[in-house]
Amino acid sequence: MEYLTLLLVFIAFVLNVNGRAFHERFISSSSDSDERTITYKVIGKQPLKMVSSDQDSQHEYKLGQVSGLAASVKNPNRLFIFHRASREWNQESFPDGVNFDKNKFGVIPENTILTVNTRTGQIIDQWGNNTFYMPHGLSVDIEENLWLTDVGMHQVFKYSKGERVLTLGESFVAGSDSSHFCKPTDVVTSNDGSNIYVADGYCNARIVKFDSKGNFIKEYSMPQGEQPLIIPHSIIIMETFHLVCVADRENGRIVCFNEENDDDQTNDYDQVKAIIDHPLMKTVYAIDYDPNKHRLYAVSGRNGKNRALGFTFSVHPESFGQLIATWEPHDKFGEPHDLTLSVNGRSLFVGEIRPNRIDSFDVLN
Repeated sequence: MEYLTLLLVFIAFVLNVNGRAFHERFISSSSDSDERTITYKVIGKQPLKMVSSDQDSQHEYKLGQVSGLAASVKNPNRLFIFHRASREWNQESFPDGVNFDKNKFGVIPENTILTVNTRTGQIIDQWGNNTFYMPHGLSVDIEENLWLTDVGMHQVFKYSKGERVLTLGESFVAGSDSSHFCKPTDVVTSNDGSNIYVADGYCNARIVKFDSKGNFIKEYSMPQGEQPLIIPHSIIIMETFHLVCVADRENGRIVCFNEENDDDQTNDYDQVKAIIDHPLMKTVYAIDYDPNKHRLYAVSGRNGKNRALGFTFSVHPESFGQLIATWEPHDKFGEPHDLTLSVNGRSLFVGEIRPNRIDSFDVLN
């Protein structure tokens, strides 16, 4: 409760002036860095190489475009990967910008979901062939169920032990009402499983909240008159602070909404509780949260002269939104698309779509 009170006081002080919500950019410097900033490092390692086995031999596995990553909540050395195998998203994939050309491209015949041992690179399990059309988002809930989005199908799926147990949205039907999506990008669930949040998406500028059975509760979007979300691309929950935060990709910012009051169906200023941005973060593709050390991780894409970078922000109540560090691989990022943090907070993984690889990092302190 003490952290929550401090956060609310901080937000009330820095985010509201004359009744209007606003945000500041937080840039750390050597003159005001504390001990956490000085000793904290993210160290790039070699990209993760995956090894597949058959009856006769072992061989390196060739990834497709890596659209989604999720770390196991039970094993710090286990990673789930959602990739596009032989499928590539190009100008012909969505001829009208919304509808996937399923007649031309069809379903992906190869396995699209991998479970990997991050210490050895060994593929433990793989499945998802003849199931997906354009894979995108992936998350894991507290029971290690997989949640996936397919932007071609305009749908969200929950899988338990490889079996589909819940579907949201109508197959290949785009929409913006309470039962349809338009190219949904990501999905996350509350720790108790009672709430589902969907980032929707490439066509819609909103977050949609459902109960555990898929019943619509409400949606979040920017207040009227404010810059709307432009491709909400990645989503997390910070339950301690009652925040649901989204990577607002093309605006280059992270927007955090108040997820407490389900009775309030209006899109007013009370919904937006914090906005984090930085001059180097021209776009932001993915975010993840370390609840133990109160850190928010983000990765940007290339934009003009700005190269893609990883960012670590503080979400301590007294320094919410302050930049702690930037980081990148030794040979720079190509086109990062998603990131995930191991359950022990010691390893970061970034999935890229060009080149098709998974970057690996050690988190020190």
